[in-house]
Amino acid sequence: MSSRNSHAGFTLVELLVVIGIIAVLLALLLPVLNRVREQAARAQCMSNHKQLMSAIFMYTNDWKGTLPFCNWLSQEQPGQYYGAGWLYDVTQPQGNTTARNGAIFKYLKTEKILRCPFDPQPWTRGPVHPITSYGINGAVNGFGRSNPVPFFKITQFDPSDICFWELDENYSGGANIYNDGANYPYEGITRRHGSRKLKTAGAIVSCFGGHAEWTTVENYDSWVNKKPSRLWCVPRSVSANGQ
Repeated sequence: MSSRNSHAGFTLVELLVVIGIIAVLLALLLPVLNRVREQAARAQCMSNHKQLMSAIFMYTNDWKGTLPFCNWLSQEQPGQYYGAGWLYDVTQPQGNTTARNGAIFKYLKTEKILRCPFDPQPWTRGPVHPITSYGINGAVNGFGRSNPVPFFKITQFDPSDICFWELDENYSGGANIYNDGANYPYEGITRRHGSRKLKTAGAIVSCFGGHAEWTTVENYDSWVNKKPSRLWCVPRSVSANGQ
């Protein structure tokens, strides 16, 4: 006489228990996976900034220490400065639609360095958003001063002064933040990295000394509100308060 297995499959209760265990495990794992993803993106962004500064150093080595033009829109015209800036060259047919004609591109060799991994398409915040997530400090050319446009040597900046930062895609000024290659400090920094809370949200910045660092929005804003500071850092030969 053949025996009969009374437990041919899962009961409803057993199935619900298994589903519950899986849900708990997912709840525990997802924050860990998100942290890993954030750390990887932050590391990539940090690497991008270091390579940007390496390209700046190579450029200044070729130009007797002088920094490249910052692509400040109002200075970017005949009679002011009309040529290749760090990001693009308006005198070329493709103008500000490609970084390949920029003054430092031959040292970068790839456009990937200009894109934060947490800045996905569509890149529609302004004319240069399709080619970069980063902007250079307008202090490089005196925040729009003209007649003549001031150019500085990299040694005129403190090594801790900030050269590049990740632009704030939600800045209230809209397309102005991505209208050229440079920015005022008050135009803000992204909150893509970390949480959205002020004390823990932040982004990567890179400094004239060549290093890159992560900073909170709160720290960044404290530099915006102080002159001179790591952001308001026009050399003293031109400005007493860094602006």
